Amino acid sequence: MVVQAIQYSRFGDEEVLDLVNIKSDSLKLNQVRVEVHAVGLNPIDYKTFEGAKPLRFLSFMTKLRKPSRWFESKSSLFPRGVGRDFAGVITEVGEGVNRFAVGDKVFGTMISDPGLRTKRGALATEVCVNESEIVLKPEMIDMNHAATMGVASLTVGGAFRKIELNSKDVVVISAAAGGIGSIAVQYAVAKGATVIGIASKKNSDYLKSLGAIPVAYEENIQNALLSASTKPITKFLDCYGSDYVKLAFSLGLKGTAIGTLVPSPYVMIKGAHFTGPRHSTYDDFNTLAEMVSEGKVQLNIDQVYDFSLKSVREAYRSLKSGHTRGKKVVKLRG
Repeated sequence: MVVQAIQYSRFGDEEVLDLVNIKSDSLKLNQVRVEVHAVGLNPIDYKTFEGAKPLRFLSFMTKLRKPSRWFESKSSLFPRGVGRDFAGVITEVGEGVNRFAVGDKVFGTMISDPGLRTKRGALATEVCVNESEIVLKPEMIDMNHAATMGVASLTVGGAFRKIELNSKDVVVISAAAGGIGSIAVQYAVAKGATVIGIASKKNSDYLKSLGAIPVAYEENIQNALLSASTKPITKFLDCYGSDYVKLAFSLGLKGTAIGTLVPSPYVMIKGAHFTGPRHSTYDDFNTLAEMVSEGKVQLNIDQVYDFSLKSVREAYRSLKSGHTRGKKVVKLRG
């Protein structure tokens, strides 16, 4: 069977992406085949196909731990797929699978090693994934919204687990209006924490609607954060990168109270946590799904695109602008 997929054969901006026909993969042990209905886009997608420096750094650190990888050729990196989050219907079940059956509607994410090693991509008409990468889709959540939950559930669940978020915390979240940040805000609010969200001024009302105290990054941000709450800031989750980890330390926080989704040598040297899916568990999938089903978390879609090369390139170009509210989705079926 022929599968249509978005791939790339060199690192670069969205212009390196191509729509190709590839041969359908054979199922491996514990895998299922999923007919993809929708794919949720994440910043990690374009950072990967651009070969971003933080991911190159992670790949370098991985090679230090596994010297055999020093002998891998550059050609072994390509071609590569794009995207991680998806929702769809199971069309085939492989050997060893016992949690799912043909016809099940599922959502999930292609879990990958840190860095640039993984070549799989969710932007395809079908994918073969491990049963540990998917869960049943709640009936009340449609395919487009379900496709936004995979990376978010593991990222937010893992990050808050690592920094040990609790109901007594006052937590600052950067990029709080974005796809991951907006879910992190609602997740923390649902856990009883006081949340201060950093975003642009135009998103202040939006953050208030999510339950956060808004702070605009256009302001004198350190002073604004310190005066935003009557209680002292106890935790910081950086969903953007740049200098936000430095800002967290300037607020008087220790490294153990700071989590970031963007790796850097500075983070390692200072003892902050590079966190996210690497500290997640399978239960994090269901935790977010339950919060959505109970109305504690709203899944906000910024825009839905069709499955064409032009539209996918446009979607990533827009996502990189950094001015989105919620998630971007590519719709393949339905």
